[in-house]
Amino acid sequence: MVPPPTAQEPAQDPAPAPDPGRRRTRRGRRVKRVLRRIDLWSVLKLSLVVYTCLYIAVLATLAALWGILYQSGNVDKLQSFLEDVGLENFTFYGNQMFRACAAIGAVGVLAGTVITVLATALVNVISEMTGGIRLIVIEEDVDRSPS
Repeated sequence: MVPPPTAQEPAQDPAPAPDPGRRRTRRGRRVKRVLRRIDLWSVLKLSLVVYTCLYIAVLATLAALWGILYQSGNVDKLQSFLEDVGLENFTFYGNQMFRACAAIGAVGVLAGTVITVLATALVNVISEMTGGIRLIVIEEDVDRSPS
């Protein structure tokens, strides 16, 4: 323990005052970590949220695209072209197509989630047999001196 400065000894500043133009210094150390297991419950929750967000984004994009094509008359032009080619009474039903896309997308969300969880379980099994996944992480300490 360092004794407090007396009247005879001037107090010394342990670190020089930081220069205002000087950048913060970063100090880091390399640390080795081993990833042995990934929690399946966390993967299930995360993949369900990610795939649901993608599902909503794709449905919104499809609805917007259908609206633009329908308003511009391209759907009618395509229907008349298909009738000219030889398909009699061919009609696009937007609400039925949207419901079909929604059902296919919901099945896709569930299938993607199940496949992701099964792939993670396979990674866990392989990790147990091989001793884990070795990672090198740099832990940084940022010098935050008061300005």
